[in-house]
Amino acid sequence: MSKNERNGKYPLWVEIVSWVIFPIGLFRLLYTKLSQRFHLSISAKVSLLNGVLFFFTFLGYAIFIIANVAYSVGTGHAEHLVNTLVVGSFILVPVLVALFVAFATLTSKSMLSPVRKMINKMDEITAESLSSRLDPVDSQDELMELTDRINLMLDDIEESFRRQRNFVSDASHELRTPIAVVQGYSDMLYRWGKNDTAVLNEGLLTLRAEATNMSVIVEQLLHLARLGSFKPSPITFDLAEAVRDIVESYRQLGVDRLITVFAPDTVTVHADRSLVVELIRIVTDNAIKYTNAGGEVEIKAFVEDGTATVSVRDDGIGIPEEDLSKIFERFFRCDKVRSREGGGGVGLGLAIAKSIADMLHGDITVTSALGEGSTFVITLPFVE
Repeated sequence: MSKNERNGKYPLWVEIVSWVIFPIGLFRLLYTKLSQRFHLSISAKVSLLNGVLFFFTFLGYAIFIIANVAYSVGTGHAEHLVNTLVVGSFILVPVLVALFVAFATLTSKSMLSPVRKMINKMDEITAESLSSRLDPVDSQDELMELTDRINLMLDDIEESFRRQRNFVSDASHELRTPIAVVQGYSDMLYRWGKNDTAVLNEGLLTLRAEATNMSVIVEQLLHLARLGSFKPSPITFDLAEAVRDIVESYRQLGVDRLITVFAPDTVTVHADRSLVVELIRIVTDNAIKYTNAGGEVEIKAFVEDGTATVSVRDDGIGIPEEDLSKIFERFFRCDKVRSREGGGGVGLGLAIAKSIADMLHGDITVTSALGEGSTFVITLPFVE
């Protein structure tokens, strides 16, 4: 152990280094706190750092001049002052400039290091790994905002790819059966339909029905795909009035079900009116479809617990309890009572309704009992 260490003191060079490092560490701490507190932009940070570096560079040169002046005056060697300053400046100025450039380069690289990490991470993201996201940047500046924007863009891209994959999968899944039917009946007509009127009529009716069915499937698939990228245009309107208009349109069509409506004078909501109307129509169509002729469909619009609520109740065939949790899934049909042959559709209507409800920041639920009917409840944000 050295004498200085035994006396509780460190060598001179250690003290010098500590006096240099301590202000740098203190400045870095203050810089970080200021950046987080005031959300400084990158340009402001660069200006601040360069200003501080320039200040210390200028301070070092000023100390050099003052020290030489004081020494020359104190020793009476003022005549050599100019030569000392000139020679010293030729040596000191390049050193100070080099230090300034070195520190400026280090600070710039430190500030922009998240950009390199972002580039490396983005190189890893492909169509097969769209779930990857950029790591968050705690810099409280444009880089953090850029990271957030890129992650949001990746969210949108991933969602678009998901919708595209779902569309292709759903279309291939659901169109396979009608295409097979069309091919089968086309072959039958080609072989026997030319001379057999009964076969010809049966084949043409089936082909027409399957063509209509395929058209409905494609239309609903496209509707479901468009909902993912659709931007709602919310307005403030009276939900009760919209419900009354929907019921009146069904009455004008001569629907052979008793449709009753109970709604107060005003239920004000702020949402995309066309989407709300489409949502209520889907649920009402579903109620009419599974209610026998002469049955009753009851629609209510009211405010409950701070939300606008529309309930659609029917006294139709109902839904088995084990199927209630699946009723809003794509292509799900209750095979016991809601087959396509029985007019049950292709299982997309309620999936579309659920997507619309989610888009409107609302909800749709169902309660039902087999043979006793069903009640669908739609809730939407209420406006006083």
